[in-house]
Amino acid sequence: MILSKDINTFLSDFDFTESIVERVNWDENLLDLLVVVLYDMDRHEGKEESRKLTIRFKNCLEANFSMPKCFDNIPNDELNNYIYSWYTITNFAIENDDEVIKASVKTIDNDPRWLTVKCKELWVEGEA
Repeated sequence: MILSKDINTFLSDFDFTESIVERVNWDENLLDLLVVVLYDMDRHEGKEESRKLTIRFKNCLEANFSMPKCFDNIPNDELNNYIYSWYTITNFAIENDDEVIKASVKTIDNDPRWLTVKCKELWVEGEA
């Protein structure tokens, strides 16, 4: 179910801070980047469980991922101990002009953005 198709609803109805990224993949059309999260704000609103929501970066023009620099010196066999830190959203910023939405997601506050995306639309999908 589509919960939001426009940027104003996205900005007013959703706060992805503290949500945990569960999956990132390209949709079958190879143009939409899908980020599936456990939406933590549900628990802050008194619900017992967090919903799984999909953030659909529709018609992507660009997508860049960066592993937080604080993990550079951690041996690969220990990285799994830090996985929730790497994938917990601390900041989700949006810039919107008439043509392109620029979104950036941070997972570690003092590191560069984990994900930056330029796309035509930004949707939220999941159960109401």
